[in-house]
Amino acid sequence: MLNIVKQDEVITFTGELNRDTVVNFWPFTLLKNVSGDIVFDLAAVAHVDTAGLAWLLQQLGQANKANIQVKLRNTPQQLKSLAVVSDVFALLPLES
Repeated sequence: MLNIVKQDEVITFTGELNRDTVVNFWPFTLLKNVSGDIVFDLAAVAHVDTAGLAWLLQQLGQANKANIQVKLRNTPQQLKSLAVVSDVFALLPLES
């Protein structure tokens, strides 16, 4: 299960970000009324697979096209590791 909630400038992800859950968030509409900066808080993400990573990268691309600056907060180690082995780590806008 995956739950995604937007509150002000933060979108919080809770649950599993994987091939079984991301299909429920296609198309992803929470960025439609956003302008400027937004944070994706991933602290409560329990599991990520490559489909979840690909879906997240798709959302980052869509945000970029809409001139929305996204930062990833509390990025799980599993997501970082998948990004490294997939050679896309540099695409992740990690919050400092």
